[in-house]
Amino acid sequence: MRSVRVALAALPLALACRRPAELAPAPGTMLAAARDATPAAYDAAVADGDRAWPARGDPARLDAAIAAYGRAAALRPGDAAAELRLARAEAFRGIASASAAKEAWDASARAAERALRRIAPGWAEAIDRGEDPAGAAARVDAPGAEALYLLAQGAMRSSQATGYAAVLAVKDAALAMMSRAAELDERLDAAGPHRALGAWRAALPTAAGGGAAASRAHFERARALAPDDLLGRVAEAETYAVLVQDAARFEALLGEVLKADPAREPQRAPENAVAQRRAKELLERKARLF
Repeated sequence: MRSVRVALAALPLALACRRPAELAPAPGTMLAAARDATPAAYDAAVADGDRAWPARGDPARLDAAIAAYGRAAALRPGDAAAELRLARAEAFRGIASASAAKEAWDASARAAERALRRIAPGWAEAIDRGEDPAGAAARVDAPGAEALYLLAQGAMRSSQATGYAAVLAVKDAALAMMSRAAELDERLDAAGPHRALGAWRAALPTAAGGGAAASRAHFERARALAPDDLLGRVAEAETYAVLVQDAARFEALLGEVLKADPAREPQRAPENAVAQRRAKELLERKARLF
């Protein structure tokens, strides 16, 4: 039995697709879960996480959400609803905390894979028998779009935190999964699949699936789908504008972010606040980027 991680054996931690045994909780955790795995305990854990999640911009509330969703996932190992919540929360930690980013992205990918294995067993079977990641991703249907998106995002972002060799090892699998996620639901996470593909293709040479033209096309599609998303503008400035050395575009994009009202879209106010903080940091680094 194989996994994407086994198939990419040279890649440490970058792609969190593991054998089912590696996905299971530790024995002690399983015993504790068995004692407490009542519908009420599970529902209470999910409810605790859902109460904390809207205030995820506060690190303490984010920690509370992650802990609660982690409890729910331990009570029902592999439960897609709990695992997707945990994957989303860890992904937000990945963009919000530079010091915890690598750990967060890896945790997000692991939770997303557990969810995807439950939602799309055909994908899991294909991965376990060593099928090409692109072929396996084609087996995922619409219900698995978010899990596939979060898995691809976490895998690539974790590899980026590891180093360029890790990126090269995981890029084909991550691009295939993210492209399939875009086909299934391109509006996920405020056009997140196109935002991610735009950034990744800007960071890769044309021969490796990247390039300026492809990057710009994804960012333009992301903006058309989610015109108020600020993370997309930050990603475009940091990747595409730097790639083509367009300082005017870099400043214009980040200026739009800083002038925006982060609460204009209340459900994404925490993400927009992170985008504004990152925009300020990028502007401070402009002299080193151009």
